[in-house]
Amino acid sequence: MGVTAAAVTVVGARLSWLPPSFFVGTVYLAAPSRPGGAAQWWAWVMQPGPQGGAWTMAVGAFVAGTGLYAWRGARRMSGES
Repeated sequence: MGVTAAAVTVVGARLSWLPPSFFVGTVYLAAPSRPGGAAQWWAWVMQPGPQGGAWTMAVGAFVAGTGLYAWRGARRMSGES
């Protein structure tokens, strides 16, 4: 949710689904089969529940994305008033 909220401020509401979808798809293909290690930080979306680093990244992404959206709002597209 936070990654999508951040994407709304960068690319606008219509295309906000692209960055999170690309990230999750890439991580799905590149993540190691065993959880833990350094992958819990960069592949946090593919880690099982008890991984502390994955939870830290998920909460951080949520807080950062929601805060950015609250501060900047959705990006205005050309032609909108």
